Amino acid sequence: MRKFISYIICVITLLVMVQCDNKGGVKEETIPFLQKNGGAVQLMVNDEPFLMIAGELHNSTSSTVEYMEPVWARLKSMNLNTVLAAVTWELLEPEEGIFDYHLVDVMLQKARENDLRLCLLWFGSWKNGESSYVPGWVKKDTERFFRVKNKDGKNIETISPFCREARKADAKAFGALMKYLSEVDKERTVILIQPENEVGVFQEIDYCPQALVGFEKEVPEKLMTYLEDNKDMLNQHVKEIWESKGSVKAGTWKEVFGDTPFTKEFFMAWQYADYIDEGARVGKEQYPLPMFVNAWLVQYPEQLPGGYPTGGPVSRVIDIYKAAAGHLDILTPDIYLPDFKRIVAEYNRPDNPLLIPESTMEPGRAFYAFAEHDAIGFAPFAIEDEGEHFLLIKSYEVLQELQSLIIRYQGTGKMRGILKYGDEMEQVFPFKDYTLKVVYEKNNEPAYGLIIQTDIDEFLVAGMNFKVFISANDPNKIGYFEQIWEGGYE
Repeated sequence: MRKFISYIICVITLLVMVQCDNKGGVKEETIPFLQKNGGAVQLMVNDEPFLMIAGELHNSTSSTVEYMEPVWARLKSMNLNTVLAAVTWELLEPEEGIFDYHLVDVMLQKARENDLRLCLLWFGSWKNGESSYVPGWVKKDTERFFRVKNKDGKNIETISPFCREARKADAKAFGALMKYLSEVDKERTVILIQPENEVGVFQEIDYCPQALVGFEKEVPEKLMTYLEDNKDMLNQHVKEIWESKGSVKAGTWKEVFGDTPFTKEFFMAWQYADYIDEGARVGKEQYPLPMFVNAWLVQYPEQLPGGYPTGGPVSRVIDIYKAAAGHLDILTPDIYLPDFKRIVAEYNRPDNPLLIPESTMEPGRAFYAFAEHDAIGFAPFAIEDEGEHFLLIKSYEVLQELQSLIIRYQGTGKMRGILKYGDEMEQVFPFKDYTLKVVYEKNNEPAYGLIIQTDIDEFLVAGMNFKVFISANDPNKIGYFEQIWEGGYE
């Protein structure tokens, strides 16, 4: 048994230290891509698995060169290797057909100077369920770029996902950005792209004429085929609603799913996903970087669509998005809720690797996501804010040291994540010959870390505020510690 240092992060190995292998070099011809390695899907950068130890900027931080100038060094000092930053439609295309790439150029330059990778967030037709970042020429033309209508038939600020002109213009601008990146980013500084951000609308359905007519039509054959082909693996919410109507193989939205707010959500999710997929398709034709979209989550189990943005990729409609948006690689949760373990389990599926582009600053979430769910990346929101981020900075330092080991053991079943959750007092982790029991020391302090079985009789443990006990799985044997070494990796 060994008591961990309770304030700063420490790394402890049992028996033998394992050397960390740091590899450098850039292969300019290699575009980042996703690849299944063993049991995990990983992001490949320069043909090597890459762990995004990241942070996301405030929405408009990257809107001027001057405002961003002092931020870059701060980001580097926080032990990040990746920054999530917005590129807005309004600044990229201030006049229709005229593109300004100056901000993109400076972001690429500064990221390289600070040895950081970029994940660019396209704030196109929507951001946080609204259309705040569209260009002025789009905002002013409410006929060509028509809006969502509320129940009273009045326009709201948000562009309708049924607007073909908006879809076409957005996809054209996004495609121009991707084409430009393909030409200027030969060092592959940008490793991931998000087309649109937290889409959806704060009402149960769009009441524009196009939506109301579409809701009375048959469910697209593409979705019905997907449901039939994947009926044993569907999200429980979708499965139960479909089965409640007899799992019919064709019909209108009401005939297939019933006349409920959730049916309207399925309909809106299909429309948003189809809209976004067209932009992703156009973008990938220019430059096929991996792409993801994020979700403003359902806030509590009983919450109905409209309380959160209806149509976004919440866990309830992951299958709708998978059927409609084949050009999107990952659906991701923005996690500000306390129920972290449940949420990441819902999004980590065989067809959907885990990526967390927005979260609270709790560093234990990163350890748990990387070790327990083979996450591609983790990024707290508002990473550049001044304040006391000691635990996050020290945790990211340890994750930077351990990243080659984390990458190596993702998908092997030999790595587990530790995260104190609510009133939990302990976690138990069975391995091949031994069982390790983690006991949390203090109820009012964070406790988190990871365990990696690096050999039959060897474990690496990293974390804080917990004790580790070991026992043999063979009832005729006793397991105990032979040797414990404490240290770090360089």
